[in-house]
Amino acid sequence: MTALLASEWTKLRSVRSTPLSLLAAAAVAVLGGLFSATGRAHDYAALSAADKLAFDPVNLSFDGLAFAQLAFGLLGVLAISSEYTTGQIRTTFTAEPRRRRVLAAKAAVTTAVALIVGQAMAFACFFLAQLGLRSAHVNVSLGSPGALRAVLGAGLYLVALTLLGIGLGALIRHTAGAISTVFALVFVVPIIAANISGWTTWPSKWNLWAAGNALIATRPQTPGAPSPGLGLLICTAYAVVPLALAVLIINRRDA
Repeated sequence: MTALLASEWTKLRSVRSTPLSLLAAAAVAVLGGLFSATGRAHDYAALSAADKLAFDPVNLSFDGLAFAQLAFGLLGVLAISSEYTTGQIRTTFTAEPRRRRVLAAKAAVTTAVALIVGQAMAFACFFLAQLGLRSAHVNVSLGSPGALRAVLGAGLYLVALTLLGIGLGALIRHTAGAISTVFALVFVVPIIAANISGWTTWPSKWNLWAAGNALIATRPQTPGAPSPGLGLLICTAYAVVPLALAVLIINRRDA
């Protein structure tokens, strides 16, 4: 298993898209949070009393995450779908016929990278955004209620997206199709849920972005939003279910 992990690490770091996509995600997330915080600090004095009461300086730190999150799903998809696209997966399965071990190694290595990069990015987003809020004296520290939990939650949300990408990549075995599915779950489903919330509310509560937003918020963002605990449970389900299905069928399909 050690040799298999080393092999998967070599594959992951040697693909040019891995560092480029993660670097782009970090830039978008950090700068997006900083610009949003600076703009909100400038407008804070003009907010109503109700808006000031609902103001969440921690959640604001992760405004850029809404756009950067796709890169982590892409990382997970490419970790396995790229081998199916090039046919290299046949060589991998020849070297290690136990396909579930291969999938486990890919998930372990990719998740470790996503956790380290995602968590570092989350802390950077938080600290830089609080600098942007300092001029309005609404910045908070990691010791503030819920702040550390939200920062750690941001990193876990990105890990969930990575595992979702791996699961979908193994199930669909086609890069474009798997990425399109991740995009739909992250962006399209929440938009649809928001537009149909007038006659049914469960899609607004159980979609992936609502769950992730619950993890990175210290105050409820919308009525009926999931709690942080429920948000973590939903994110775990999105990550585990596709991966579990991939584990079940990976031995039953041609490479």
